[in-house]
Order: sequence, then C-alpha cells, then structure tokens
Amino acid sequence: MTESTAPAGSLAAAAESVVAAGPADPAESGAEATESGALDDVIAAVLGEGAEAVRALRETRPAVVAHTQGVYDALLDGPATEAIGRERVIAAAVAVAELAGAPALATHYASLGTVPAEGDPVLAAILRHAARVTTAPASITRADIDALAAVGLSERDIVTVAQLIGFVHFQVRLLAGLELIGAEHE
Repeated sequence: MTESTAPAGSLAAAAESVVAAGPADPAESGAEATESGALDDVIAAVLGEGAEAVRALRETRPAVVAHTQGVYDALLDGPATEAIGRERVIAAAVAVAELAGAPALATHYASLGTVPAEGDPVLAAILRHAARVTTAPASITRADIDALAAVGLSERDIVTVAQLIGFVHFQVRLLAGLELIGAEHE
C-alpha cells in the first residue's frame, strides 16, 4: 500500500483508504471464466442469456472485467462496508438501480440479502442521498454530506456511500452498452 497523499482526516484520505482496501490483484476478484469459457461475474449474471452475445468482446478486456468485479466485491463485502452494514449497502444499490432504470440490476441486488429494518435513520439518510445524487446530481451541496454525517456516518462511510452510488451508475451504463452491442450481434 502506498502512503496517503491527502491530509489525514480529509474526505480525500478516506477515499484513498477505501480504494486501497479493495483487491490489488485482479485474480483476487470473483470474476472467473467457467469451463465453457463464459465469464462468471455480476455483469454476466445480470445480462443472463444476453451475456453470451458479448462474451468475446468482454474477454478482450480481462482486467476491466476483473477490476469491475473486484470493486463490486469490495463494496459489498469489504471492510469499509462493515461499518455501514451490508443490508444498507444492498438497499442503496437497489434504489439507485431502480431510479436509474435498470430493473435487472435492481433485482440482482435485491436477491443478495435481507431488507433492513424500517425506521432506520441511517438507511433513510443514505437512500435520500442516493436518490438525490441519482436524480439531481448538480444540486448536491455540502449540506447533503453533512446530513450523512449527522446520522453518524464517518468520512470513510460517506466515501463508501459515494463510491457505491457511482459504481452502480457505472454498472447501469456498462449493462446498457453491452445490451446494445449484444442486440446488434443476435
């Protein structure tokens, strides 16, 4: 691990520590090729039958596949997620995928765990933030970040929430692009 280049206690330092917690080696991610050669990762799972149409294309970029799966694994099961709670992370991922118009991705995330208890103020703040970032990203201000801190999220937790929201949006765009490419090759 490299030395932090950001001042201790800053959001940038928190971001560096969260990124550093992920797998350094793409081989450590959950993305693997099966005996048939098909990719076995979350993107292939969500694409379902459409995954075969873009398999060859995805295999030309094995590092992208591995790192995408590595980020997914780190966000769902990494040490930064433990403080927030896996159920909250999953609920936020479901909400972002639904709001971004990716029902298959939302269904995937919903299948991963239990629904958090209602009346959870931390979850409510995370979901409000995720909805606002998804529907009106230019309107986010420091007050939105402060609202997350007010319910007890640390700077590291806030960075993890931001990374999760950004990553789910990345997945939505990646899936949309792969679905379009796959449709052209059917």
